[in-house]
Amino acid sequence: MLCGGRSRRMGRDKALLPHRHGGSLLQHACALALTTGLETVCLSSPGHGHRQHLATTPALRQVTVLEEQPPLEGPLLALGKLMTTYPGRPILLLACDLPNLTPPLLNTLATPLPPRRVRLATDGIRQQPLLASYGSGLAANLHQAVAAGVRSFRQWLPGLQVEWLRVPSTALVNLNNPQDLAATHDDNHP
Repeated sequence: MLCGGRSRRMGRDKALLPHRHGGSLLQHACALALTTGLETVCLSSPGHGHRQHLATTPALRQVTVLEEQPPLEGPLLALGKLMTTYPGRPILLLACDLPNLTPPLLNTLATPLPPRRVRLATDGIRQQPLLASYGSGLAANLHQAVAAGVRSFRQWLPGLQVEWLRVPSTALVNLNNPQDLAATHDDNHP
């Protein structure tokens, strides 16, 4: 679970924003991630208080919170840090600001995949690399790409074998600004 961004457009920590079904976005996403049966790890920025926030909910105390040390260079490098911390393991990567996650979607993403493959959520138009599974054999490829100056998923993904997971467009909604948050709390929103 990535929750270490600066949240510049939102103006405050997105992980701690309220989820429409109660709790925070981070609590909701971690609770759903735990339903997969996989170890759940939250990669956070120092000083955000995410460890203490999760500890307020007893069921979420089992979430491991790692504080990413500066420089904070975006989600692709955060994935690289996770691959270094958990070598040889596949990673189901999630952003904390995806309010429409569901257990069936996460379980589908969590099904085993070949070591050098990616399972990436798409609605047929957009893709969401922060709603994806990354095979256990991708670390060397990612580290080489980063050493060559690659800093975004858009640059890295075209060279990989991608398995597309078709999802409804609502599954790809993420919250970047106050208007996005307001829209998720509308009575008409799923």
